[in-house]
This record gives sequence, C-alpha cells and structure tokens, in this order.
Amino acid sequence: MPLTAAFCLLLLLLFSIAEPANSQAPRREELAISDSLWGVITTAAGHQKMFGFSEDEMRGYGPDEFVLRSVWTLFRNGRSVPRFSGTLSKNMIENHKDAASLLRTAYGVTDISAARMLPMAPAESWGDAEFPDSLSAVAVWRKLLEQDGVVSITPMFFQYPPHLQKLIVRLLLGIRQSQPWIDQSFNRQQFFQYSGLDSAASLDDWYTFAAAPWNEERLGQSATLRSGAFQALRATDRRYLAFGSALLATHVSNAIAEFRSSDSAQPMQAMYGMEVATTLGTIRILGSNPDTVSTPAVLTIDCGGNDLYRGRQAVNIPFRETASVLIDLAGNDVYDSDTTLSLACGMFGAAMLVDVAGNDHYRVRESGIGCAWYGSGVLMDMAGNDRYVTDRAWGEAAAHIGAAVLSDWGGDDEYVCAQQSQGMGATLGAALLVDAAGNDRYIARDDGNPTPIYLNQSVAMAQGCGYGRRADLGDGHSLAGGVGALADADGDDYYSAPVWAQGCGYWWGVGICEDRRGNDTWRSGKYSIGAAAHFAIGCKVDAEGNDTYAVGYTDAVNQYLGHARDGSIGIAIDGSGDDKYHLKTHCGGTADLGSLALLWDADGNDLYIMDTLKVATTDSWSDTPPLGATSGYPPFYNFRDDIQSYGVFLDTGGKDVYQLNEANRNSIPWKRKPADNSRWLFTRSPRERGIGVDMEIRKTSAGK
Repeated sequence: MPLTAAFCLLLLLLFSIAEPANSQAPRREELAISDSLWGVITTAAGHQKMFGFSEDEMRGYGPDEFVLRSVWTLFRNGRSVPRFSGTLSKNMIENHKDAASLLRTAYGVTDISAARMLPMAPAESWGDAEFPDSLSAVAVWRKLLEQDGVVSITPMFFQYPPHLQKLIVRLLLGIRQSQPWIDQSFNRQQFFQYSGLDSAASLDDWYTFAAAPWNEERLGQSATLRSGAFQALRATDRRYLAFGSALLATHVSNAIAEFRSSDSAQPMQAMYGMEVATTLGTIRILGSNPDTVSTPAVLTIDCGGNDLYRGRQAVNIPFRETASVLIDLAGNDVYDSDTTLSLACGMFGAAMLVDVAGNDHYRVRESGIGCAWYGSGVLMDMAGNDRYVTDRAWGEAAAHIGAAVLSDWGGDDEYVCAQQSQGMGATLGAALLVDAAGNDRYIARDDGNPTPIYLNQSVAMAQGCGYGRRADLGDGHSLAGGVGALADADGDDYYSAPVWAQGCGYWWGVGICEDRRGNDTWRSGKYSIGAAAHFAIGCKVDAEGNDTYAVGYTDAVNQYLGHARDGSIGIAIDGSGDDKYHLKTHCGGTADLGSLALLWDADGNDLYIMDTLKVATTDSWSDTPPLGATSGYPPFYNFRDDIQSYGVFLDTGGKDVYQLNEANRNSIPWKRKPADNSRWLFTRSPRERGIGVDMEIRKTSAGK
C-alpha cells in the first residue's frame, strides 16, 4: 500500500532532523514488510486484507481530541509501523550526542515541527545582539551582572581559566535566550485560573495540579475533580515550548563542545567555587574537590571531584524559573534525589543535566532522570558505566505534555524502575531513551506495581511504552497516549519486565523498542515485546544477534511477542540470528478482538519452544494457539462486526525447530505441525484469520 501524504510528511520531518552521521548499528532496510512479502501472506490466507484500519473504523472506539495525527496515520497502514520505528530509532541513535536534535525528534512525533535547522551563531560569536562579538567573557559577565543589579564583581570569576569563563557565560546566555519563548508557552493568567495557584506557589503544589489526572483516583479508577487540569492540556502552546527548549539545548551542547575542544580543557585542579544570586536565579560554580550539594540552582557547573547531589537538582520552579541546567565536568558522581521532581525534570519549563565523565549513579523517587510535565527534560551522560534508578514512576525518559530525553553515550549501564518509565510517553508527550553502546540491563522491577487483574504481576508500562489515561471506568475524561521509545544501538542486553513493556501501546499510545545489535535476552509476560491493547500500537524490533524470548521464564502467561487486542496493532520483528522463543497461548503473532498482529523472524536457525502449551479444540478465548492465530467472538451487532482480525506469523529464513508438547500435539487446531517450508491457516470466522508461513530462504554470499 502506498504511504499517505501525511505519513510522507512525517517521515520527511524525521529524516530532516537527523544530521548526517554513521550509525553505529545500521538496521537492515529489508525489515520493512514489502509488497512481495505481503503478497506471500495474502496468498497463504486466500484473502486480501490491508494491514491497517481506516480512520472511520477507528472512530468507532470513541472520540479523543488528543489522539496524535501521527497515530491516525500509522493505523491506516500497519506496514508503515516498522518503517516509522526504524526511522525514529535511527534518528535517536545517530543523534544521541545532539540534545536539540533529540528534542526536535520527540516533538516531531507528537505533531510539532519547530526549530528545524535552527540557525545558531558561530563559535566566535556570543549570538546575542546586546553583546558584540569583540567582548571578552569577562566583559559579558560584568554586563550580565550589571543588568541584574548585582553589586559584587565576584572576583573568583576572574581567576577561572578562559575556557571555563566562556562556558559559564554561554550557558547563561542560553538560559536567557530561551526564557521568552518558554514563557510564551503558558498564558500565566489562564494557568493561574485553571490551577488556583500563582507564581508564589511551591513546586509541590504545581506538581499536584499537573499530575492530578494520572495520580488521583476513586475506588481504584482514574478520577479527579481538578477540571482545570484538562483545560491546561488545551492551553499549552507546545510549539513555543519546543522552540525554546531546542534553543536552550543547542546553547548547552555548543557550550560544552567548545569547552571540551579548548587547548586548556584539561582536568582542572585547585579550582574554587562561587555562588551568585541573579534575577534568573542562583548561579553556582563548584570547585574541583568533592562536593555535597543539597540546594537547587538555576545553573550549576561542577569542575571536578566525586560529588554527591541530594534533593532537587536540575528542576525549574514553575512561573518563576523557565529553565534549570546542571553540568558536571568530571568525577564519579552520585545523584541521590530521595524526592520527587529532580535530575532533569521540566515542570512548565525546561531542565537539562549533562554529566561529561565518570561512572555515575542516578536515583530519584519519582518524576526525574529526564522527565517532562508541561515541559522538556533532558539528561545526557557522556561516558562511564552508569546506574539509573526510579523508585516509583515517571523517570528515565517519561513525558506528559512535552518531551523527555535520556541519552547515554557508552558504557555498561543499568536502568531500574517500578513503572511508567524507561521511554514512556503519555498524553501529548514523547519520551526517548537512547543508549549508544555497552552491555546494558533494563529492569522494571517485579514488585514495582503488582496488580490483581494481572495475577499480581507488576504492570510496568515501560521500556518503550505509549500510555494513555483510561477513564471510562472513572471520571470519563480519557486521554490518548503519546509516543514512548527505547533505542539501544549495541551490546548484549537484558530486558526484564513482568507486564506491559518492550514496545507496547495502551489507549491510543504508540510504544517503540528497538535493539540494533547484540545477543539479547528478553524476559517478559503479558502485553510485551511488540504488543498493544485498546486502540494502540506496539512495535519491537531486534535487528541482529542470537536472542532469547521468555526462555526459562515460567511466569510468562500469554499475550506477548506480536500480540494485539481491541482495535490495536502489535508487531514483533527479529532481523537475524539463531533465536529461541518460549511460546504460550495468545502470542507469537496473535490478534484478538478486531486487531492486527505480527511476529516475523527474518533469518536464522530458530527454536520455537511450546513444551507447556495446552490448547483444546474449542473456540474459547483461552484456546488461541501461538504462531499465527486469532481469537473468536460471536457477533456484537455493532461496528466491531465490520472490523477484521489478522494474526500473522512469518519465518523467512533458516532451518527451524518447532518443539511441541507431545501430550497435546493432536489437540492443537492447526492443520499440521509447523515446519520448514510450510504454511498453515487458523480461521475462526471470515473476519478472524490466522496465517503462518515458514519460508526456508538460503542466502548466497552476495546476500541474495
């Protein structure tokens, strides 16, 4: 099917924001579902079906004013989902060092195009009409302080080496230039009216207001009486927010790059700190010795040492500070924020944290480590073996109304959370977690969010999750999800989450999880590894390596590895390698209740283990086998009867083994046991079709 004009524009946006670079781990282009491959599927099915849904079909599930245009477009042609996923992850990986590009990508997938090809002043210019290029850093510093009415000349500044002086001044200018644009994102009087707060309100008060739709409940269901929170969603100008955030990120990136390229950019020793109060807020310079920092500042620069940061750091105070920036230049640092809202958390503004070197440990109780609430939050760690911990929720790239970015440039890292983290995009939000290299561990804790409806397993909503607010059982104010993405470029990685993770979509959200290279282990259960439910889209792609899926994980139940339910699209693709799959019912390319699902293993000698599979020959929901199948339903006598389910399994290369439980082989309702070069159908009704295709394709040395 041809791409729609809207999707072409979206792809153009995504490609245009990526600057030319050599990806560390290129993704095979043939991981798109080509016309010829789709022809194989439809021939096997004996039925032509576009792998997608029209907007009219999707509107049957109910209106939601916050559904993203990009989501509508993806639903029209599900075959475009892997292309979208590949383009998004490509931009994330190739631009992992460019904070502004990552922000443009995040806002771009939420329908906001701003700051494209942002023109910036050359390195020899201050980029501000008030400050002639001929001025030294000392002169600019003096003038900035004079404008703020600061009497002290801060003599310590003049003792700093020139490249540190320039770093301080450039960061201040970046905060200053972004301020009017971020301010313009929020009409103060409107937001004061909606919230009942004002500029003197505390950060906690604003957080309570912003998070109310996702935090407050009645009898276990989403419900809040803070109706102004829903009005605030409509009143936020995300275009100005995107522009101001990208402007700040560009200044920060350029300032650090200039500092690091300086001839005198050696480890600084015997440096002393200073603190200055300005109208922008407190400016804090920390020396080269180990420091313990417990109070926030608008701008913090640390010159070295193994530092300990406590409390709230790199978070702006709404309607008093538009931005907050923390730069740590060296040392093995501990960011132990035993609080909410810290470590690159943008609250009605923008916040950035950049750690240049060292093995670092980041911890936040809730909402931090790259988090957005009506704002932009960016954390970049440029080197080292690092650990990221979110005790509760909304960390490690989590966004509500805005953009959140966590970029780790290298090292063997560990990411740990309870729930709704590690690339989780909620309403009008996009969250990007990108790790460029190293053997990494992504863990959503087994005890993070146990829920009775899921057999007391923990509901993660993590590791590339688009998450919407379901309130049809609560106050009725359901809110469509955003876009959540996790991209890992290289390394032998470990992914673990009990329920809802690893490229999952919920309630109009889109979740993407891509791993480009390495021998990876995927441990998860329901609604994971390319799964979606309730008019959502989930996609997981592992491009290269010998990978294992749920092998040895006895708590895996069903509904994973390319599964979709209730008007959704779920896709799981493995590009190459000798892989092992542990399958149960409702997984491996199974569709349920008017959905489209695909599991595709493109190449390699694979093992499909079904040793615990017990399926009867009835048509009940629990009797849905893996590997190309659908659930069956009696007529609904409404729009659902016109929506088709398509469950597809593809294996297009290699010698494969299908290990089936001997005791149940005769009861499996396939026409025959899957094998190399075989095709099978699983049809429960004209609108519910399952298709399995195994194509043993041997490639020559030329790759054909």
